[in-house]
Amino acid sequence: MPRLSSLHIYPVKSTAGIQLDRAFTERAGLAFDRRFVLADRDGRFLTARKHPRLLQVRGTPTADGLILSAPWRPDLRLRYDEFPLQYLTISVWDDEIEGQHCCEAADQWFAELLGIDCSLRYFGPRSRRQTDRAPLSPVAFADGYPLLLISEASLADLNARLPEPVTMSQFRPNMVISGTEPFAEDGWTRIRIGTLELALVKPCSRCVLTTIDPVTAERHPRQEPLRTLSGYRRDSDGQVNFGQNLVPLGEGVLEVGMEVEILA
Repeated sequence: MPRLSSLHIYPVKSTAGIQLDRAFTERAGLAFDRRFVLADRDGRFLTARKHPRLLQVRGTPTADGLILSAPWRPDLRLRYDEFPLQYLTISVWDDEIEGQHCCEAADQWFAELLGIDCSLRYFGPRSRRQTDRAPLSPVAFADGYPLLLISEASLADLNARLPEPVTMSQFRPNMVISGTEPFAEDGWTRIRIGTLELALVKPCSRCVLTTIDPVTAERHPRQEPLRTLSGYRRDSDGQVNFGQNLVPLGEGVLEVGMEVEILA
């Protein structure tokens, strides 16, 4: 029987994840996951694809906000009740989302880190966004879907083909599953973990971000592991897929070690 082997949240878009033993899952994904986004002065979202130093930022949720930390930067504590009621339209791919301004201190913190004008925004009470393939399912500032799942066996299959192994953190899944064959998740359409049912709606197409080391923020000189993945995981549309996007069909608690029941 497959089991849930690890859980991760990513409080700030495209930054280092935090491993959890258990997490409450909402319709929009794991609680606090990707509820913050960094935007440029024109409202376009910023990610580590273009700004690799974001991979070294850690966002640690607290009971009343978030603590930001990064190498060579002082920690910055944010409090939800101090966010101004000021919203800006943020462009995340083709979606336009109203994002609540966090504070000038956060803007300055990231501006000094990246060397550009930018603004940290929160998925606040006025923020709304739906997924493409499951239009009744909400999502925050993730690329497109609330959750991402990859099996340990799929990573092991990839690492067996690479000159140097990579870690799961390079693919930023929320949920990692053990006890399967490689890429077994590609054949699932509906699963249950505990009391929570989830629908697998779309393979996750991978980009250049997978070639950036999440610890050093350096790009791989030979574009690995994307180069190897493209040799055997490219679909008919030319997309290189690794992992599956999911939408929760309700709310519930996920805990490491729970059995994963394949419903369809």
